[in-house]
Amino acid sequence: MRFDAEYYRRYYRDPETRISTPAEQARIATLACAYTASLGFRVRRVLDAGCGLGHMRRPIQRFFRGVRYVGLEPSDYLARRYGWVQSPLEDFTSQEPFDLIICHDVLQYLDDRRAARAIANLGRLSAGAVYLTCLTLEDWRRHADRSRSDGGVFLRPADWYRRRLGRLFRPLGAGLLVRRGYAPVLWELERCWPARSP
Repeated sequence: MRFDAEYYRRYYRDPETRISTPAEQARIATLACAYTASLGFRVRRVLDAGCGLGHMRRPIQRFFRGVRYVGLEPSDYLARRYGWVQSPLEDFTSQEPFDLIICHDVLQYLDDRRAARAIANLGRLSAGAVYLTCLTLEDWRRHADRSRSDGGVFLRPADWYRRRLGRLFRPLGAGLLVRRGYAPVLWELERCWPARSP
């Protein structure tokens, strides 16, 4: 199985080969929480989609006291070990939406059809903000540390994601998206700047 103990040992536990540290994951979680809170969202429910080893859980719970945290993981190995909800993102359902969804480095592991379904599902699950990042074709070519990054993924252009996400969400920068129809007041230099040619 792809997301087995060996996968998480290599990419998350072994200091020699891991792509991210618990401290980096905590900083990402804090950024997502702080940005969401600064926009005035009341956060009571958080979905950590593709939560992995759960390094974001404590920072989220420290930031939003009393929050209901749901860790979602497609890996049967991790779900059993840590008690996460075991489900692929594209199939996950919830009776209540989430005020904040964190979807960090998940979509590149899904083929086009499954990734499009997962994005549509984020639209159904979200009641407010989504913090989303994933490895794109441009990132692989320009930014990724190929000696550590998992190259066995679906590398799609960033515009593939932008087109689908843009139907449901509005980008505010730093990876944060908000539901269409929500229009926070942002000063001009707080807004996403127009893209420039590399």
